[in-house]
Amino acid sequence: MANDAAGLEKAARLALMASGDDWAMVSLYLPGTAPQHVCTAASPAVRAALEGLEAQMHSDEYTMPQPDSGTLPDACRDLVRRAGLRSYRALRRRFSDGAEQGHCVLATASAADRPAGRGLELLADLFLASASERVAGTAGARQAQEHFRLLFESAPGLYLVLEPDTFRIVAASNAYLHATMVTREQVVGRPLFEVFPDDPAESGGSSVAPLRASLQRVRQTRVQDVMAVQRYPIRRPEAAGGGFEVRYWSPINSPVLHPDGRVMFIIHRVEDVTDYVLAHRPSDTDVSERKASRLEAEIVVRSYELKRMADSLAQSEQRLRYVTRATNDVVWDWSMADDSLWCSRSAFEPLGSVLARWTHLADWEACIHPDDRERVGASLRMGVAAGRENWAAEYRLRLPGGVERSVLHRCFMVIDEQGGPQRMVGSIADLTEQKQQEARLRMQAEMLDYATDAIIVRDLDNRVLYWNQAAAARYGWSSDEVIGRPVGETLYAQCAPSDFQHAMQVLMRHGDYSGRMVHSAADGRKFIVHVHWILVRREDGTPRAILSVVTDLSEQIALEQRLLQIQKLESLGRLTGGLAHDFNNWLTVILGNAEELVDALAAQPQLRDIARLIQMAGERGADLTRRLLAFGRRQALKPQILAVGEAIESIRPLIARSLPENIDLQLLEMNHRWCVYADRAQLEAAILNLCLNARDAMPNGGKLAIELLLVEMESPAAERSKSLPPGEYVVIAVADNGSGIPQDVMDHVFEPFFTTKDEASGSGLGLSMVYGFVKQSSGDVTIYSEPGRGTQVKLYLPRAHTEPEPRPGCGPDARSCWSRTTRSSARISRPSCASWDAPSSKRPGPRKRLRGWPLANPSTCCSPMSSCPAFPASSCRSAHARCGRACVSC
Repeated sequence: MANDAAGLEKAARLALMASGDDWAMVSLYLPGTAPQHVCTAASPAVRAALEGLEAQMHSDEYTMPQPDSGTLPDACRDLVRRAGLRSYRALRRRFSDGAEQGHCVLATASAADRPAGRGLELLADLFLASASERVAGTAGARQAQEHFRLLFESAPGLYLVLEPDTFRIVAASNAYLHATMVTREQVVGRPLFEVFPDDPAESGGSSVAPLRASLQRVRQTRVQDVMAVQRYPIRRPEAAGGGFEVRYWSPINSPVLHPDGRVMFIIHRVEDVTDYVLAHRPSDTDVSERKASRLEAEIVVRSYELKRMADSLAQSEQRLRYVTRATNDVVWDWSMADDSLWCSRSAFEPLGSVLARWTHLADWEACIHPDDRERVGASLRMGVAAGRENWAAEYRLRLPGGVERSVLHRCFMVIDEQGGPQRMVGSIADLTEQKQQEARLRMQAEMLDYATDAIIVRDLDNRVLYWNQAAAARYGWSSDEVIGRPVGETLYAQCAPSDFQHAMQVLMRHGDYSGRMVHSAADGRKFIVHVHWILVRREDGTPRAILSVVTDLSEQIALEQRLLQIQKLESLGRLTGGLAHDFNNWLTVILGNAEELVDALAAQPQLRDIARLIQMAGERGADLTRRLLAFGRRQALKPQILAVGEAIESIRPLIARSLPENIDLQLLEMNHRWCVYADRAQLEAAILNLCLNARDAMPNGGKLAIELLLVEMESPAAERSKSLPPGEYVVIAVADNGSGIPQDVMDHVFEPFFTTKDEASGSGLGLSMVYGFVKQSSGDVTIYSEPGRGTQVKLYLPRAHTEPEPRPGCGPDARSCWSRTTRSSARISRPSCASWDAPSSKRPGPRKRLRGWPLANPSTCCSPMSSCPAFPASSCRSAHARCGRACVSC
């Protein structure tokens, strides 16, 4: 039953839609054949569970018990649990027709805790009726075939059915077997001339040769061949004495044609005229009378055949007239002997009325479009010269009035016995409307190829019918690779079957579906898209196909994640900034009092050491507070106009001392005097921080490059930073070829306290401080990294179109006076120096430092302080006496 698979698949889809369950399976059992199963589940585990539950059916209806009830066998219970089935229902329907009996099973299952198989009874009854009809139709076809065989074998005529290539006997009538004294087992399956060979005792010529030539003509010309009366001796059976018996036959050989025109069989029909010929045979003495009698007998036999042929010819001509009147094609016949051309009048105007007036081949050639005439004529002449039986060509005809029609010209060449062309018979089909429709479809397809969205059309079996260029570019499959294939093997290979089935149910119920789904590409990539399915219907309202418009959401999802990350960082910045600001005020009190205690406890060393521990702990808290304020953008900066290249060059020695010898430091394009408006100390600390991070990423050495660039943002989407307004920006790019940053870490690198190092190596605030400083300076920071290849961080700072400001306290050559700093040397935010200007009676003495101002980290160099009026030089020197370092101003 050829249509069983399609019928089962359709029944499974209908069961799934009617019940609203997750999976459906339809099974068909016929005697003598293997069971057929069609399941909508893509998971092998679900298929195995459904087949295992079907094996538990002992009645016409079955509902799965609870898996924990102990009713199911252990193996079946394990399959059910592995597949995630919660409910199952199956119905069995039996059918029979005579000896052909069978049954079908419809079942649905669900992963939800609700009864499965709603509305299954009606579908089971409908499928039973359809299956019964197919079984009855198959049995009827076999019965009809048996009846035809009996009728053929019992026919009163003498018939053989031969294969056209080897002339092997396929079938024989009982009358033929009786006339030739053979049995059906002796002849069926054997070549004709092996069963009926020449009589070796005959010397007057071969009897086989004329019959073989007639059969070959039928095979070549595909028309009936009537032979003259033939003398063909037949071999006697051994029981009848053996040898050969003289027989006279009147053969007619007729072809049986396939719809495509090839010869399928040859019917060999004969009449035994032996008695007639022998009865009219004269004596041997009168040779002339003997010949006349033989001719008379032959004429009598041929007269009957000619009458039958005339009747058949009249019927064929009538049939040809009816066909030519009914068809839109023009049928034509060209005789090469006299160059006569006959064309029928087709039902299609104006082509038929014009071609019907053609009488010679030149009339046809004159109507061919001038641009096609030479090509078509040369093709036809080559076909005739090569002796090809079939010829076809597409070209344009120019009819009276300037009307042009596109036609398809096909013909068959009739070959004579000598192998030469005799005539050509064929048809001319008008393709004008088809060509116009193809042009419209081609234009529509080209327009769809300009769409940026993937546009896909599939049939109701989810096989691809159309695939535009955007789909080919996005998924990596060409249209030739996917057309005809189910989308479950390509686009939805990694999509959850339940999601796809739910979308199909919504589509069939409402006519369209919109939502996000998971698509797969040819290289295995998986990404989220927005699909819009539209159910295309015929004029009568029945579903015809599914149109899918697919929009890639990769950029939108990336933008959403970026926005979420920005919002998270902003929230963390506000939180940490507020906490650090209050904590800074508390540290001011703690450090001020710790300094007083250190001075007051000079005579008590033990207590003075405790006071110094308090002071050192406060200084570390001050450093942490500074970093938090930088991340939260609430640190008070001292921006100034500075040349970035000179600032980086000034800290080259400090960077070099911080790097091991196996790291090659390169400063590129530092000779440009591009200026920015930023806090110099914070900028130097940020660059040094990035260099130290690069150092940690290259434990075995490598290259560290700091490059200065100038870029112009023409739109907010320029470069990699999309949050900057248009304008010129000085870019500081710090790149290394170290271990790189994994992708799962990239989204968290700017978060405070996030670090991949151990607690002794980092606090997780280095990049947070850089991020806060750059954002507070109206810039942006981007990071790009590939594991195993390195990392590049870019700081974008707005360009200032003025000369850099000289440092206070420096000589006329301000460019020679630059501060040295490390990432831990910058201090926390403090009030301006003027706010601390008090009366002289309360001003701190030479050994007193400013209340609340934390000391520099003793392990690093501090920044110059002599420029502040609240700090006399003696205080600066006193501070350096504690850390053992000297600043530039000192």
